[in-house]
Amino acid sequence: MTMKRVNGIDLDRLHATRDLIQADADGFLATPQYESTIVWDNAYHTISCVTGGQEIIGDEPERYGGSGAGLAPQDLLLTAVGNCLAATYVGGLSAAGIAVKSLRLNVSGRVNFRAAYGLEATNSGFDSIRIRVDIQTDSSPDKVEGILDKLLKTAPIPDTIIRPVPLNVEIACKQTELAAELS
Repeated sequence: MTMKRVNGIDLDRLHATRDLIQADADGFLATPQYESTIVWDNAYHTISCVTGGQEIIGDEPERYGGSGAGLAPQDLLLTAVGNCLAATYVGGLSAAGIAVKSLRLNVSGRVNFRAAYGLEATNSGFDSIRIRVDIQTDSSPDKVEGILDKLLKTAPIPDTIIRPVPLNVEIACKQTELAAELS
């Protein structure tokens, strides 16, 4: 059996995975659980361990009191949107047999830090997110744009931020004696 690859993606494996997800219905493969454990280190510095065991260092830029030794939360969110779209686009275009020569996504947005610092009573998050997709393929722009428009609706991370998703926060707070540590 000859393995057919488009854009580095094994199409047999892609189709086999789709079939497994279809057969799995509500199981782990069709609805996987992702998890990230974030541990505060010092100042604004954090270490996150994500699904699969990779670590991500988080920090705020120096201009906001951090050391700039890691990614800011805003950068992580924009990166998640861009990475998800890149994977969705390449997977979908590969399944359609379209060779991608290059793909570059520029994801940007503005955050309201006046609200984040309690100086305004308004939303502190992104006011909007802009994505510019630059792509070169072996297919007509109209065909590719039509496919990308359909694929956007299937990308999990953009879907998550487009619609309201419940955020459940459970706080387990314990008081410790700090006087002994300060001596």
